[in-house]
Amino acid sequence: MPAIRTQDTLEDNDVLTKSIKIVLYVPRHEANEKNALRPRTGRVVNTQLSRRSSNVSVSTDMLPTNDEKELNIVVCGVRLRPTVAFDTFWRVAAERKAIDDRRRAGLPAPWTNDAILRDYFFCNTFRVLDKVSQYMIKEVIEKGPQDPEEVTFRVLLFNSFTKIETWELLDSHCGPLRWKTFDHAKYMKVLEEAHESGQTLYTSAFIKPAPSFGYKHNFANHLCLLQSMMENKLAYRLLGAQYMANVYEYIISFPSMGPFSTYQLMLCLSYTNLLHFHQDDFVISGPGSQSGLNKLFGKSMNDGRTTVVDFEAEVMRYMANTQDEHFKRLGLQFSGLGPNNLPMSIADIEHTLCEVDKYCRVAHPQLKGKRTHITRNFKVPEPLKVGEGKPNPAVLPKAWSHPNRRTSRIRPEKTLLVEKRYEVKRIDGHRDTENGKQYFVYWVGYPDSDATWEFESSLLEDAPAIVQEYLASLKKPSKKRR
Repeated sequence: MPAIRTQDTLEDNDVLTKSIKIVLYVPRHEANEKNALRPRTGRVVNTQLSRRSSNVSVSTDMLPTNDEKELNIVVCGVRLRPTVAFDTFWRVAAERKAIDDRRRAGLPAPWTNDAILRDYFFCNTFRVLDKVSQYMIKEVIEKGPQDPEEVTFRVLLFNSFTKIETWELLDSHCGPLRWKTFDHAKYMKVLEEAHESGQTLYTSAFIKPAPSFGYKHNFANHLCLLQSMMENKLAYRLLGAQYMANVYEYIISFPSMGPFSTYQLMLCLSYTNLLHFHQDDFVISGPGSQSGLNKLFGKSMNDGRTTVVDFEAEVMRYMANTQDEHFKRLGLQFSGLGPNNLPMSIADIEHTLCEVDKYCRVAHPQLKGKRTHITRNFKVPEPLKVGEGKPNPAVLPKAWSHPNRRTSRIRPEKTLLVEKRYEVKRIDGHRDTENGKQYFVYWVGYPDSDATWEFESSLLEDAPAIVQEYLASLKKPSKKRR
């Protein structure tokens, strides 16, 4: 992960902010329009122009060959030594996409001869083709009012749980789901009743950290976080952002939003008309992709991490830029995405690294990681009835056709300045120090364990009303304070 250093600063409206500087990955090539359209040798990545053969012909032999020459991979001056898992990455990427092609073509299961991909659950090579992403595009983003605030609200609400059943539950009881008519108490009641009945509200794919707004259950705190983002005009921050780095800086500033959860939300928002950026402008490496990179390159990844800032992103960009070479080297015909046969973006590389990390637990158990087993088996869906036709064809977001997405806009400044916003919840004590009076402050959206001592001068500048309220309370009989 990027290096971090902190510095306290202040903002308005009773909000104390703490600035965190994170070094941002920026690719080595110059970010201009010419090479933004051609970052890969021999391929135009303009979403309207990039094409490949539409024929699906993928090798199903997932075992690596033993007679290949050792690959010479150098990224940012660091020599990477690929393991057996490196070739497995490309084979899994091609075969998992071919599985989706065969299924959508109406062919009967099983759609692969690879036992691991057949028996265990794996997400698609392209994140946008996964069931949840397809549902979000069709039922959440592109259905309903396209006003920026309404689209933002629907994406935030869906992303809070990333579970189709929870969205449909809320829609059936509170729909149509609109920010204009959002009723916090009504949404809370529906979710609480579902929770008490034993219904699972959250995705099982990954953990959804919740902020601390004083509620017992995570879903209640997540609703508060959603409301806070909307009230802080997230939609217009997105529309006005010059770079994806700016979007990341703003979203991660909210309570409980970490690097992984922020990046996943950004990917969801990239399916809308709120964010028109090139697909390779920005990436954050999550825990799964970091583990996958370790399995692909072994200890040589650590060599890069100690000498190159955000080395994981550098390696993923190398993989995105050279994917054609590796598919060709292994004799794989990768079908690509959509009618234009688009290549994997850097986000898809990150996404697939997580899946290959899982695959290696069975295929290459000698490559150790924190997890050693795949816990979710694949269940073949019920065959379609006569007359039902083929499975639903994949859809790509309508927003992806916007011309602004064809040109890379990577911020020249490599340092992310993340101002973590801390809104004063209450003051519960004071003390005198050599440098002045301090107050013991609790923060909205954070647990009580995160309470801190803050100087009076700072609070009087940014939260004078809360200071005055606390001082007034001292004149009344009350419980013993700090």
